[in-house]
Amino acid sequence: MAGNEVRNRGNVNASPSAAPATTAEPDEKVLKNRPKASALRQQRLPAWQPILTATTVIPAVFCVGIVFIPIGVALYLASSGVEEFRVDYSQKCTIGQPCTVPITIEKDMEGKVFFYYFLSNYYQNHRRYVKSRNDQQYMGNYDSTTDCEPFDKMSMPDGTEKKILPCGAIANSMFNDTFMLFTDNVAGIPANTNVTMTTDGVIWEVDEQRKFKNPSSDWKDGDCTPFQNYTKPPNWPVPICQMHGGMQNVDFIVWMRTAALPSFRKLHRILQPDGLGHFTNGLPKGSYRLQVQNNYPVSTFGGTKEFVISTTSWAGGKNGFLGVAYMAVGSLAILLGIIFIIIHIKFGHSVDELSNINRQS
Repeated sequence: MAGNEVRNRGNVNASPSAAPATTAEPDEKVLKNRPKASALRQQRLPAWQPILTATTVIPAVFCVGIVFIPIGVALYLASSGVEEFRVDYSQKCTIGQPCTVPITIEKDMEGKVFFYYFLSNYYQNHRRYVKSRNDQQYMGNYDSTTDCEPFDKMSMPDGTEKKILPCGAIANSMFNDTFMLFTDNVAGIPANTNVTMTTDGVIWEVDEQRKFKNPSSDWKDGDCTPFQNYTKPPNWPVPICQMHGGMQNVDFIVWMRTAALPSFRKLHRILQPDGLGHFTNGLPKGSYRLQVQNNYPVSTFGGTKEFVISTTSWAGGKNGFLGVAYMAVGSLAILLGIIFIIIHIKFGHSVDELSNINRQS
């Protein structure tokens, strides 16, 4: 009996219903987010690595010199062909007073003639100065004066505050000297003839049509009604509504395009024929009188002012730096090419020697 009970218990424990369930584990785990087996994703794209040898480097260096030197010569000759006259009137005129500066042009300025003003040591590229403006205001949202501090608003005599239009340090420091040029002793032109200048072509079309806007398309000069809730910048003699063109005043737009260098020139006017047959081919040589209304002080920052008359070429104005730079780089490349040839002849390996090295390795 006892043995049967033991056997029965053993059979019970060994029954299939009591056996634990087992699961078969796969040999490999399934990898999630695995990149596709493409050449691009698996970084198996064919590659080319240049091997710099004397036969490839030396001709490339000579090619750079051969290309750069003629370009530099052409740029330098184009710049040399530009006629330019400059007169510094900083010390010749008193601030706030008109003055006359004699000018003698020794060569005919043929073609298109441009009139510039030049400022030195001004640093119009200063970070805080460049940021002190609000383009939204200039585009027509006159109440927007963000980033214009401290030239965003001004207290009025009656105790109220008005927003400045146009706001910002750039607008407040606008250049306001005026120029008039008259003939004195020029062949074929009577004395005291006014040299006619125009603003056509001075500013970019995008500035006039999109970046600077008046209250309406039919706004007229001198209509200050739309601007009555605003005041002029502290340094301005008159409000914007009394300036020719209002917010689209040419001198204002030119000044608002800040310069990248501490000393710069800005385009003021362009020569225009006077309708009497004068100045049709440019500005002839002779004696002239420049009448300046000297309003802009430069002694406070140690700068100077100049009036510039210049022609242009296909390469721009008179600036020989780019041509000299091209010629210098080209000459340096030719010199380096010669040095590389000498080094290669004296210390380099021939093709046969390199092939022997490859076989030995």
